[in-house]
Parts: sequence; C-alpha cells; structure tokens
Amino acid sequence: MIETEEQFLARRPQRLCKMCGKCCRVVTASISHSELLKKAAEGDKESVEFLELFEPFDSIEAAKAVDREIVENIPDYENRTFYTCRFLKGNLCSRYDSRLNVCKRFPSSPWTVYPPGCGYSGWLFMEREKIMKYVRGLKEEQIQYRMMQKTTPELYDKLQKLIDAIDENIKLYAKYGSERW
Repeated sequence: MIETEEQFLARRPQRLCKMCGKCCRVVTASISHSELLKKAAEGDKESVEFLELFEPFDSIEAAKAVDREIVENIPDYENRTFYTCRFLKGNLCSRYDSRLNVCKRFPSSPWTVYPPGCGYSGWLFMEREKIMKYVRGLKEEQIQYRMMQKTTPELYDKLQKLIDAIDENIKLYAKYGSERW
C-alpha cells in the first residue's frame, strides 16, 4: 500500500483542477518562516523553490483580506506565516510552462492541505479513506496474531515478528494520525 509520490502523482486526475488559483493565492508552509529561510540558506531545494515562488503576507490580516476562508481553514492559523504566489495573475499562472516542481506536484499526497472548494477535495478524501482502511486492516491482523499467540505458544516468536513488521508499516502513517484509525 505504500506509494511513492511519483506513483501518486501519476494517478492524480489533473482534470479535477478548477484553475481557481486558490492554492496559489494564500498558502502556508508546514514549517515556520524562519525554518524555511534556514533550510533555503542550507541549500534545501524545496525551500529555495518555495521562497522563489511565494512571498509572505505582511500579516495574517492581510492574508485574510485576500481569502479569509483559506486562512481560517488552516489549523493553528494564528501562529503561521501565509504567502502568495508572485506569478499568479488573476487565477492563472504567468509562468505555467516553466512552473517549478512545487506547483506541478500540487496536491502531492492525500494529506495535502488544500483550499476550501478545491476540485481535488472529493478525490483526496477517497484516497485518505483507502489508506485508513488499509491501516485498520493491518490493525485487525495484529489483533488476530495476538490472539493466536495466546492459543499457540509454540508460534509466539514468529507471530511477534509479524506483529512487529505490521507495527513498522503502521508507523509510516503516524504523522497522519494512524494511531487514531
């Protein structure tokens, strides 16, 4: 079930994009602005590209003036920096043919934070549900193996190895909340 970003992108139905520009108009990064600057100074390509494309708003209020719904859709928005794309003209990209990877890859995973009303929202929801179903299935398998450990002690060690392997697989989704599924 583990899928690379490239595999995900190859399956992503590009036709769902509404070309509304919302994903470029008001955005935030997963790390703080100071961390982003530090990583860019250290040569991190994604951070450099992000800062090449996006300039920070002067304040959260300035970002809200552009699109309040997007800002308030972000958890803990009061403690974030919001940005806007330097190349957005109306709803279209003025450098679409030479756009950077960060743009080509949006949305790059089922867990991407996207603006309200995004054409990808239903598809991303279904993709997250598939992954959660997969992880819940792994957890059910673990329960069965634990029950088998009690009834067949001679297989205890082999079953424990399976349980541990499943744990490692589940941990791959921990940053998305797999402990709650």
